[in-house]
Amino acid sequence: MGRAAGIAPLLLALAGAAAGAAGADLGGFEARWHDCVRQAFSGQPLGMERRAAQRAALAACKPQEDAYVHAMLAAQEAEARARATRGVAARARDWAFAAAGSARATLGGVLDRLRW
Repeated sequence: MGRAAGIAPLLLALAGAAAGAAGADLGGFEARWHDCVRQAFSGQPLGMERRAAQRAALAACKPQEDAYVHAMLAAQEAEARARATRGVAARARDWAFAAAGSARATLGGVLDRLRW
């Protein structure tokens, strides 16, 4: 439990960093995770079964994987938020253009009647 308790603040710090730099450093998180897995896999004993070595390497790099996944999810959430914001802005722009067009048509109708 002591080791897990020591890792929890690290994960929270990595998660906070991931959320802040989700779009900017997503490739960096992925590269660090892949490097860790490669290094951990190459450090496994030669006689170890391949699948067991793969599982051990993935388990050894769980904090990096968690940080990468968190950064990826944060980037996807930011993109979804940006799309929603663009949608709201587009609807507001369309409404403003429609209102301006309607006002122009009304004013044009009034001016046409005044000319007669």
